[in-house]
Amino acid sequence: MPAGAHFSMAQQSVLGQSTLLKDKRTSLPYQWMRYFFTEVVSPTNRSVVDLQRRAVWIGLALLLQAGNEIDHGWYFPFLMSLGSLIPLALFLGSFFALWMAFRPANATSSQQHTYYSYRQQPARWQRNILIAALLLTTVGATQFGDTVLLSASAPQFSNDGTTLDTNAALLLLQGRNPYTDSNFPDILRRFTIQPNWTTPLRQGQFANRLDYPTMAELQSVLDTSLKAQNVPEFESKVSYPALSFLSLVPFVLFKNYNVLPFYLMCYILLVLIAWRVVRPELRPWLLLLSMANVPMWASVVGGNLDIFYILLLVVAWLFRERRWTSAIFFGLALATKQIAWFFIPFYMIMVWRHYGLKDMLYRTTVAGALALAINLPFILWNPQAWFAGVMAPVADPMFPMGVGFIDLSITHLIPYLPSWVYQALEAGAMLGSLVWYWRICRQHPEAAMLLAVLPIFFAWRSLSSYFYCAAFPMFILMAAKRKSSQQHELSPLATRKLTESLPVPVTL
Repeated sequence: MPAGAHFSMAQQSVLGQSTLLKDKRTSLPYQWMRYFFTEVVSPTNRSVVDLQRRAVWIGLALLLQAGNEIDHGWYFPFLMSLGSLIPLALFLGSFFALWMAFRPANATSSQQHTYYSYRQQPARWQRNILIAALLLTTVGATQFGDTVLLSASAPQFSNDGTTLDTNAALLLLQGRNPYTDSNFPDILRRFTIQPNWTTPLRQGQFANRLDYPTMAELQSVLDTSLKAQNVPEFESKVSYPALSFLSLVPFVLFKNYNVLPFYLMCYILLVLIAWRVVRPELRPWLLLLSMANVPMWASVVGGNLDIFYILLLVVAWLFRERRWTSAIFFGLALATKQIAWFFIPFYMIMVWRHYGLKDMLYRTTVAGALALAINLPFILWNPQAWFAGVMAPVADPMFPMGVGFIDLSITHLIPYLPSWVYQALEAGAMLGSLVWYWRICRQHPEAAMLLAVLPIFFAWRSLSSYFYCAAFPMFILMAAKRKSSQQHELSPLATRKLTESLPVPVTL
């Protein structure tokens, strides 16, 4: 075939591809979706396309968990016991979506065109999830507004943990030991607490029962116990490590007992840090998911301590290449809430797999020493009271509660099982999560945000707040600008091994 014919055919092919590219670009149903789904795929931005696909799954997880925030009283009476299984199904669905978000990409999709090509339009289900997430931002904006309004009002928190921590900061400023002097009657005189905001215990008038008390029962027992100035039926211990209330001392020092702004600032700081570290192409997704993050907004509105410790954990994972920064923030997280302790083996695996055993031992020692140093004054003050406080979530006789496996017994679909069964299931799930993380943490270190809390799904108490702080932090770690795969492989450990394997040059 003549050379001119070859050139003519190549020119027609280029013109045809350009026309097709233009037609496809204008065929997008909504032009604004280009901010969320990159149109042109090249070898340099194929990873962005993959991250946008994963962001869709994060959005789906948030949508499913947001469904749990719908008042259960709207459908429980109509669907009876089956209706109470809806939260269980929502969280199982969200876990599947999060797994899809960090699972390895399809091998065939990773070996795509070498040259620029037009990306296929996002599937309809992907577009629908994007639109649903946009609609969900209206709920998130409402929760943000509620948080701002509540921050300027009298303190009232929908969880007694924050009330106990605020009271603990007040006791400390009075020179009293928060772990010994915390009591329920004094707390009720200082703060507004609804009966359903408390943590009832299976003792006193609630002894010898497993079904959670009704609102009327809580109110009745609370009234009668207060008259006797003895309230054994409700948790009154400071049940968290010391940093949980030490972080609130500045508020109480200035006679401001409404610490809700602290947790709002933690969430805003988390978003600001994410804005600095994520890829620019993923920032539209960051803004969308941060506002549509109804589960975490619910924790913010309630003044939930999880917002604080997850901020510290995200920083520890984000800056894992900085030894001291990562270890210090991980130690601060350990000194804040016991849920962070579930992340200890995952942090060790992450550091070991990326930087070697020696670095893992060093960082773990620094983090543990920092957490111990923060709590040490209270341990020395009264070791028995401190230990009883931090072990209260597992040692005190609390009612079974949650959205996990225990929900099957709460709804009486299966009988309550011996406590060792739940402990065995939780331990087995933890072992499986650790094995799984060992295999994937080099490519997906962000998976720890889910795998560390997943075992709690099988625990005696699997509160929804334990899982609310998994999806959005996972997206932040996933979308953060990372080294290329070649640079990633040449971690300090790999570089050292490579250097040692190189032949020594011979000088003549």
